[in-house]
Amino acid sequence: MKKITVINYSNENSLVSSIIFMIFGIILFTNPGGILRFISYIMGSILIIIGILNILEYKKTLKNLNIELKSKLFVSIFLIILGAIIIIFSSLIETTIRLILGAWIIYSGIIRLIDALNYKTNKISNIVRIIISILLIICGFYVAMTHLFYETIGLFIILYSVLDIIGYIFYKKRI
Repeated sequence: MKKITVINYSNENSLVSSIIFMIFGIILFTNPGGILRFISYIMGSILIIIGILNILEYKKTLKNLNIELKSKLFVSIFLIILGAIIIIFSSLIETTIRLILGAWIIYSGIIRLIDALNYKTNKISNIVRIIISILLIICGFYVAMTHLFYETIGLFIILYSVLDIIGYIFYKKRI
């Protein structure tokens, strides 16, 4: 049977990780486009490095064992190209994610609105469903046109970090 370990506030790692998480949340909240481009640069760079390392390993295998692994060479070149594409089109990737999320919320709102309008009743619950559907559609457009989604995630990360830091402080005061 596996033993479940609960993370507590007994060491400073909890405080350090909360502070790092808070910094990330603040950056995501204040500059969501920049942080997503930065993450794209990191991901693209990692793929390029893995591709280069695989090419070096391919050459080493070819030289030492006289074996050609064309699949390894193909994957290596593919990773380098994919990494370069991610770096070059980093802002397009960020925009695409926003547009897809916004479109999904708009679609969900429209489907709910159609469903609410087809349910021909004047009950208060149906009116609430219509209002919620319209609000979903508005939120979908707002997410598609702004960085609201990422800012909200940043805000939740900040809130989580603050609560974790407060928990750490109260834990240390208790001891």
